[in-house]
Formats: sequence, structure tokens, C-alpha cells
Amino acid sequence: MSKHFADIVSPLLNSKKQQMNVAGFPHQVGGHFGLFKSNGHVLKPLNNREFNFYKLIDERLIPFTVKYCGQISIRVNLSGVDEGDIDEGQLTLSTDASVECHTILSPTVSTTISTTTTSAENFLTSTMNENEDDEITPMTFRIRKSGRVEAEKALNTFAAQCQSKIVEKLLKGYDRCFIMLEDIVSGYRKPCVIDLKMGQRQHGDDSSAQKRLTQMQKCRQSTSETLGVRMVGMQVYDRETKSYSFVNKYEGRRMDRIKFCSSLETFFAVAGISRTKRLIGKLRELRIVLSQAEGFRSLLIAFDGAEKYPTEYEENFLTEDFHNHTQKESIALKMIDFAHATFNGFLEDKFYTGVDEGYLLGLDSLISILENLITSHPHSSLTSSLPDAASVPDLTLKKQRSLKRPYSTPPTEDHLALEETTTFSMT
Repeated sequence: MSKHFADIVSPLLNSKKQQMNVAGFPHQVGGHFGLFKSNGHVLKPLNNREFNFYKLIDERLIPFTVKYCGQISIRVNLSGVDEGDIDEGQLTLSTDASVECHTILSPTVSTTISTTTTSAENFLTSTMNENEDDEITPMTFRIRKSGRVEAEKALNTFAAQCQSKIVEKLLKGYDRCFIMLEDIVSGYRKPCVIDLKMGQRQHGDDSSAQKRLTQMQKCRQSTSETLGVRMVGMQVYDRETKSYSFVNKYEGRRMDRIKFCSSLETFFAVAGISRTKRLIGKLRELRIVLSQAEGFRSLLIAFDGAEKYPTEYEENFLTEDFHNHTQKESIALKMIDFAHATFNGFLEDKFYTGVDEGYLLGLDSLISILENLITSHPHSSLTSSLPDAASVPDLTLKKQRSLKRPYSTPPTEDHLALEETTTFSMT
């Protein structure tokens, strides 16, 4: 057991204190299962493989993962007619204990939602207009007479659908145990989030034959095959229109190389060049670590889109206090979703040697795309020209059949040439 895991599992739960209220996590942009939020944490259904990943986590990966804060149970209560302040049919969620963990930051705003959706298999595009002077209304749930659970006041319909399904399962007596993870956007006023599926293989060794075929087809038909990365979901705030825009997983799967780059440009135009450069540095640090590690993971990138971040020119005139306050947290890069992580020492996992070259391919693609965006906008925000097909490098790696990370061959000299010679030290 890692020292990190032992430290964070020390008494966090205090059953003598009041239970914590639970609400839907409004900034969920990907995943199969609904996420909840409570007291500065994101609550995710317990998965034994993911739990063991945090238990056995490589110390080198800790700076690139969200903090694991233990397990907790969630209970669902149907509001009775005796509770005059709550309408009949409304569901309230709470934990079975309180948590004393990290400091909670929760600047909030209220929302008025305007969404446009088609069928579940079609693209989802929605916007949310905001009043910055009010507080955000927590995402709540209501049960209909048919037994169907519906989310109320959701930021986007994808999150509402995922979370409503989990509430329905809780009502039917399914496992109530969840893991608690640090909510990295809890201190953001306007969270901008992008979820990226990394690598050229998305199925786990424990997947069924049908699941493997489905996942392999998704890779072949998406940017996973050519770039080693595809978009799972995105939420980005437009400061001019004061509204959010969303991309869901169905649109992400259908993106070609140009559409993928265009979506990244939209996201990082809000982040600005300074934060984008810092992210590139973090991606390079992560690449160094993963060149010595193993496993399958997704990447979560997040920043606060509430205010325009200073340009590199403007930063030259800012105080040292500003830099100390913003440099580490200006943009977050975290690996997430270890439900299908394969690692030595867990159950009957296959023993793989070597690194996941498909994941490194995805990192190289991201670094190259972001560097191209910065080159196109050396002195301004990333808001104009879109890179054409020729400017997006084809980093595709051929696959090989063996147990030595059967995703791809090692990078060629052309791929390695994408890296700068600068060495980044981990913080």
C-alpha cells in the first residue's frame, strides 16, 4: 500500500457530525455513470479496480491524479407531504457521515438553461445563460409516478441523464457505496472542462468479446486511431455571451482531425496563451512519468473561465504574489477514470511490460496541436485561424501483436522530434 493512500485514508469520516447534503455534479462532461458533489468532493460509484488503483498508486503519478478521500454511502429520501417546504415527489440525497478533508471553495452563480437536443445518438449542443450576481441552484432530482427520476436545474442534459440513472438504481437498492475524489473545480466561478480519452485502446482486459469489438470500432472510426486521443466531452464558457457551450461523447466520437483541432482551439481560446503554455509544460512532465509507468487512463483538463487570463506580455508587469498564487492552479491536468486500469498485482491481470505507446501518442498529438495554435497566435488570444489538415501532424503508430503493450510500436524519430530538449522537473 502506498504511503499516499495510507495518509488519505486516515480518519476523514465523522459519523457524530451531521450528514452531508448531496447534489448532482453540474460539470460532468463524460463517463458512463453519474457523478454527485458534496462538501468539496466529487462522488463516484465504487469500482473495485479503480479503488485498488488508488490503493496501489505509483508515487510518480500522484501529482497528476485527483486526491482520493475515502469511501462513503449515499442515501435517497423521498420528501413526504408533511415537509411543507419541499414538494411531494422531490428526492433528497445525503451521505451517511460527514467528511473533514480539504478546504472547500464554492463561488457560485445562478443558471437559466436553454438547451437544444436531438435524439440520444445525435450531437448535443446547449447553452446556459447566467446571472453572475446570484448563487447557483443545486442540481436536484424528482421522481415521477412512473418511477422515472428526472434531474432539475441541470447545466447540461448529458449529466442529467447519467445522474438520474444512478438515482434510480439507488432507489432500487443497488450498492450505495461511492468513492470521494477531490473536486478540482470547486473553487472556479466558471469551470471550463474537457475530458479526453487517451490511447488507441479503450477496452480493458476484463471486457467481454462484444465490448472489445465495440470499443475497437469506436477507436477505428475516431481520432483515437490516428491521434491517440479523442474528445469525450467539453464544457466551455464564453465571456462575451455569458453562456456555456457543450460537446458530448457522441459528437466527440464523430470528430475528424480538423474538427478535433477546432474544438481544442475553442476551448483554449478561453484559456489564453499563457495558460496553454503552462499546460504544455504539464503534458511534457506527464509524458516523462508515463514513459516509465503503465496503465490506461483518461485526461481531464480544467480552468476557470470567469475572467480573461493575462497575456504573456501583460504577465511581465504583474507582481510576484500574483504569479505565486496563479501559476500552479491556473490550469489543471489530471488523469481520471481507472475503472479499466490494468496493473500488476491486481486479481489476474495480464503482466504487461513497457509503456503504453498509444497514450504517449495521444500526449504527443496534444502537445503538437497546442504548439501549432500558439505559433498561429504569438501575441494574442487563440481566436483566429484554424490549423489546416497539413498543420496537424499524422502521428499514427502501427500496432503490433504481443503482450508488450499491444497498442503500437515505439515512436519514430519524427515523433520524438516534436519534443523540446528542455527538461521539466516535477512539482
